[in-house]
Amino acid sequence: MGTRLNVVFSNADEELSERLFRMIENEVHRVELKLSYFIPESFVSKINSGAFNYAVILDLEMVEILKQCQNYNRLTFGAFDITMRRLVDFFKHNPEETETDLTSCMQYIQLDDEEKSIRFTDEQTKIDLGGFGKGYALEKVQRLVNDSPIESALISFGESSILAKGKHPSGKAWQVGLNDYINSGQSVYSFELENGSVSTSSNYFLDDSGQLQFKTNVINPITGSIKKEIETVSVKSKSPLEAEILSTAMLSLNDEQTAAIKVGLKEVEIVKISYHNGEASITKF
Repeated sequence: MGTRLNVVFSNADEELSERLFRMIENEVHRVELKLSYFIPESFVSKINSGAFNYAVILDLEMVEILKQCQNYNRLTFGAFDITMRRLVDFFKHNPEETETDLTSCMQYIQLDDEEKSIRFTDEQTKIDLGGFGKGYALEKVQRLVNDSPIESALISFGESSILAKGKHPSGKAWQVGLNDYINSGQSVYSFELENGSVSTSSNYFLDDSGQLQFKTNVINPITGSIKKEIETVSVKSKSPLEAEILSTAMLSLNDEQTAAIKVGLKEVEIVKISYHNGEASITKF
């Protein structure tokens, strides 16, 4: 996944901590080898190379993963879309463009639950689980940590996906701050996190010189356009996978759509931060 993994176990036995950390490393590596778009031997690559020509047989884990992706696609009005790769490639090779007529390929995926197989009915269809894999891996890590006797832990996946178990050693909830890109080193908002996860997605990054750059892979699958308003979306959830998927999808949704989804999510907190004229505007759902 090309993402740094930082793990903190508080007041834990050294041998136990080392053993659990190795288990976490192995599981993250396993998930990456299975779900990576870029590794030629991955299961995703196997699907992408063959599913237009024949039905690719899936294992039970892959069937469940793809069913979850379809369910979240429906839940988010199409904003969570695992068939975005051709749009990403289009904007990568056409950096001057801001929109395209290319559309989602979700309708070309034929998932056969009974036969445990997948087919594509369109030759250009490819799946990319980049907005799913990190959250899925962190959910697997959550199970490992919860099954261990360790009572307090904080795990950071690239600083954009955070998992907490128990309380901070101070006895209070873990504090997860959201960076203010205008005032470097300061937090614009903070979550209290205990036995749950926070995931943050944005459509920009700061380059090595500190200049703001838009991400060309943050594309609205509904409109086929790159979002040019500076925005971050952070989601707090008991489920790291849910937090990851929703933070990714909600970059493409307006406030009304976000609020409509939030109605059915009782233990989820959503924070959108938009920057206008050098100031941060915070909207909570």
